[in-house]
Formats: sequence, C-alpha cells, structure tokens
Amino acid sequence: MTSTSLNIAGKLDALLVATFDAVSRATSQLETPYIIVGATARDLILHHGHGTGIARATQDIDFGIEVPDWAAFAALKERLCELGFQTTGTQHRLMSPLGLPVDIVPFGRIEAGLSTVAWPPEGDIVMNVLGFQDVYDAAEWVRIREEPPLDVPVATPAGLVLLKIIAWSDPARVGRRRDATDIAHLLLNYERLPGICDALYGDRLDLMEAHDWDLTQAAAHLLGAHARAIARPATRRHITELTTDDAETPRLDRLAEDMCADVDSQYARNRRLLTAFMAGLAEPD
Repeated sequence: MTSTSLNIAGKLDALLVATFDAVSRATSQLETPYIIVGATARDLILHHGHGTGIARATQDIDFGIEVPDWAAFAALKERLCELGFQTTGTQHRLMSPLGLPVDIVPFGRIEAGLSTVAWPPEGDIVMNVLGFQDVYDAAEWVRIREEPPLDVPVATPAGLVLLKIIAWSDPARVGRRRDATDIAHLLLNYERLPGICDALYGDRLDLMEAHDWDLTQAAAHLLGAHARAIARPATRRHITELTTDDAETPRLDRLAEDMCADVDSQYARNRRLLTAFMAGLAEPD
C-alpha cells in the first residue's frame, strides 16, 4: 500500500465516516490489515473521488479482513462488538452502532485452499475469496476526514473489476446481476479517472488506433491491462477461463447481457467493452 492519493474529506455521510472510523480503530488495535471493497469502494473512488454517477444504491459496507486464523477473526468481531456493533445470523455480517450493515470477509492465511474460506464449525459453508489478496496489495489510500485525519485503504477500479467478475462467475452467488451492473459501470467510466486519457493519447495511443478511436473501449482495454498488473496467476487464469468455455451460450455473452438495463440497446456495446477488457487482461507482461 502507498501514501494517501485521494482526498474526499467532507463528501461522505457522517454515519458512513463513523462506521469507517470504528472499523479502523478496531483493526488498528488488533494489528489486522483490512480493505474496503464492494459497491462502497466503487462509490468512494468513482463517485466521490472523480464525479461519476452512482450505478446503484448500496445497502451495506464490505470489508476484506486479512487474518491468519478463525481465532483472529473472532477477536476482531469481539472488538467490534465492544465498540457497539451487533452480531447477526450471518457469521460475516454485523450491524454498526448506527444501523449500517457491515460485512467482514476474511482472507489471507485463514484460506482453506484454492482461495476459499470454510466457515466454522462444520466448514460446510464455503466462500470464494480469490483476488482479495491481489486487491489488498494494490489498495489506494483515501482520506475521508481531515480532523482528526482518517485515511482508509480502498480497492482500486482495477481491483474491483477483478473481484466483481470473480463474484459474477460463481453460479451460486445471490446478486450476480448487481455484480454485472458494477462491472458495466467500471468499464464505462474508467476513462474519467485521472491519467487515463493522457495515457491513451500518449504512451498507449496504440489502443485508440486498435479500437477505432473509441475512447471508452480503449479505456476498457487499459483497465484490463491494469487489472492484469495486479492479478496473481491464479486470478488471471480464473477470469481468462470465462472466454474459453464451450457452452451453448458463452459466459462472456451472458455477462454482457446481465450488464444491460436494456438488452436491445446495450448488449452490443457491453460485449465490445468486455472483449476490449479481456484483450487488456491478456497483454504480455
């Protein structure tokens, strides 16, 4: 992780800042690394940081928590409860003192293998956390409060698109269309981030030429290249497999459809953006 690169202090709801502050204090006290992921991370970077619209409202706050074992995970939950959080019927979900749902997803040495965590006591509930370590390692620090200063680690757009595609590719996951909506938002808005247009009209002018001077499509390609730069081999392989299945309806076609609010008017565009992204992900190192 690096020093603070984005300042959005004063732009967030006080309830949200208070929740971030509590999680930051608890993780700091227990020396537990964490990262903000999910739709909240999307809004912090794209909406509050760079002025894009909000793709959809989010009802909860998602954190990735790097822990070595279940004892460390339980210790963090206990510390959060001491700060006023409440447990729920779902092991990784808490309610903040101000009534916001908070999900804390463990990753790191706690993983049971193949980038999964098996929830105790029986281990019969398994969660895929592929990509969390990649995204944590490439996090962007964002200042959300000036006095006293509060900086939080947030998944970058390149990290978010990896996690969203992995989540969407899980057929058992509830909310796959929400994941697809977020993927569409990232692909459509990447050009608006600082430095992207400069790169596309500078060192990566080849992408503009390759995509017939379509800025959004070229930016989607560049997003794929940036995602590749932070993805570990296993993460790359998983996402690349989306283009190699031999089902009657290929998964990328299904993803492009799920990304649509209106299939007739948006499908072709979404499919081109996905093709551009995958081309970037396949660029040689």
